[in-house]
Amino acid sequence: MINKINKIFNAEFGVIKEKFIFLDMKIEEAKESKQDFIWHPGVYIFYTKNEIIKVGRHLENSRKRALEHINEGTKNSNFNMKVDFKQEKDSLLLINCIRKEDSHWVAAIEIYLEEQLNPKIKSKRKG
Repeated sequence: MINKINKIFNAEFGVIKEKFIFLDMKIEEAKESKQDFIWHPGVYIFYTKNEIIKVGRHLENSRKRALEHINEGTKNSNFNMKVDFKQEKDSLLLINCIRKEDSHWVAAIEIYLEEQLNPKIKSKRKG
């Protein structure tokens, strides 16, 4: 799945890839991580071995917002992230800005990836 995400990202945003860091981890790792840039603006993608669950963004701290989805139990009619997302097995990818000044790219990347990846839980954005 990570190869599919990378391929889609690179096809559209490859020319600015150096502005971002890709942090791929399990949820427990994300909670404890002290990696550089983990608290930066970015796009988060929850995924399993076989499917994309949720794509989202945060313009200040993508890890914080991503973990809120687990705690709040973000859901649709047939999937609840608090119950159905296996934190020890399934993964979280953060595509974070290295420089916070590049956060203006985050919205475009999130919208594009959501369209291309067709996640199980869609954003509630209108239009």
